[in-house]
Amino acid sequence: MEGNIIALAAALTAFALFLLEHHRRYRLEQKIDHLVHELDCFLWNGETHLAETLGEGRVENLKNQLAAVTEQATHQRRHWKKREERLNQFMENMAHQMKTSLTALQIRVDLAQVKASSPEVQAELDACQNCMERLTGEVGRILECSQLAGQKINMRPERCSVGQLLHRAASLLEPLRKKKGVGIVWELSALSGIPELCLDSYWFSQAVENVIKNAIEHTPADSTVHITAIDCTHSLVLEIRDEGPGIPKDELPCLFERFHRGSYGKAGYGIGLSMARDILKAHHGSIQAGNQKGGGACFLLKLPILEGNRPYEAVREIVREP
Repeated sequence: MEGNIIALAAALTAFALFLLEHHRRYRLEQKIDHLVHELDCFLWNGETHLAETLGEGRVENLKNQLAAVTEQATHQRRHWKKREERLNQFMENMAHQMKTSLTALQIRVDLAQVKASSPEVQAELDACQNCMERLTGEVGRILECSQLAGQKINMRPERCSVGQLLHRAASLLEPLRKKKGVGIVWELSALSGIPELCLDSYWFSQAVENVIKNAIEHTPADSTVHITAIDCTHSLVLEIRDEGPGIPKDELPCLFERFHRGSYGKAGYGIGLSMARDILKAHHGSIQAGNQKGGGACFLLKLPILEGNRPYEAVREIVREP
């Protein structure tokens, strides 16, 4: 009898230990799942609620280390965000001041053209007028670049033919293409299955125009720029390739930063590719740059196939949250 009681007590003790170990493992799995969820929130949204703990154990130590890393990354992100906001504000103020001065100067040039008495003076004033228009356009581009980076421009999506937008953007660059003696090869057969997408036609055309212009500028005379559309089921990829020297490896990480000119972008002001990145981002898309094996740069513009205005409205609601 006593032996049965001892055996029963041993069995109950073993069962209790089993339940205790099972509960401990369950709590450990819960902690790990919670930690993974917090990391996902941080990686996707830049938000985390991880806090340091006084608990002991490998998981708690790992949580403390991750909390320190995420806090440092969050602090760095806030620092860069404030720096970006200050830069945007400075650029906007500068652009507005320049536009005010340009408007006043424009009025005086117009009055001088009316009063011009000789053809020579009129010709000089016409040259001044052309310079004024070019400068006004550049100031406008700087202002637009700042507003795009600050997410102050709302996209107005409508159903558009991507093929038509591509050809329209290329037609605006026809004088530059002819001057450089560069050809364009179109490979848009994949667009037959994607007749229309919901896009902001003006801004998307601006993004494509900037990238094509960049390709033409870096392609030698009597060579070709290739524009290819790739249907990836849930997204559309536009591949724009040139036959130039390519992009130096040390410039690839900062190629889309504003005002970065380097050896690859030294022909412009360093805002065209930055604008293209911000426009694609506002369309839930992305842009990447790299080099081809045979030489030349390659830009990939990835655009998700979305229907209606709601996806863009959702982005605006998130941006406006305090």
